[in-house]
Amino acid sequence: MNLVPRNQILDFDSLFNDFFHGFHRPTSKSDNSEPAVGMRVDVHETDDEYEIHADLPGVKKGDINIVLENDVLTVSASKKTEAEKKKKGKVVWRERSSGSINRSFTVYPGTTEKDIKANFSDGVLTIAVPKQMQESVTPTSHRIRIK
Repeated sequence: MNLVPRNQILDFDSLFNDFFHGFHRPTSKSDNSEPAVGMRVDVHETDDEYEIHADLPGVKKGDINIVLENDVLTVSASKKTEAEKKKKGKVVWRERSSGSINRSFTVYPGTTEKDIKANFSDGVLTIAVPKQMQESVTPTSHRIRIK
């Protein structure tokens, strides 16, 4: 399993975005397309498997997709912020955002969607990926069911 997220290798734009994130600046209406914080994950290793814990606060189970394609497990999630309608006043500061995020991990060749278990509870997605080595099979794409 590759512990370096595929979408962040040599991503210089996110390097600077992450560096300046936290320097409180007012957001504009057009700034809502990017979530304030990306998907944070912890990866734990046991003798038999890797366990991935991804924080997805405010995301609904139906808005999460887990896809296994060519030995790459991709987790994506989207979040929508409801539009506020106020009779008086205006929004002075907005930190809640909407958008989509994803992370990808390389798994052992031959891992199938039946080998991977996923569970979503209290804003935390837990994915168990076996460490077993299997013979390679024909590359395909499969969606992982979340319990």
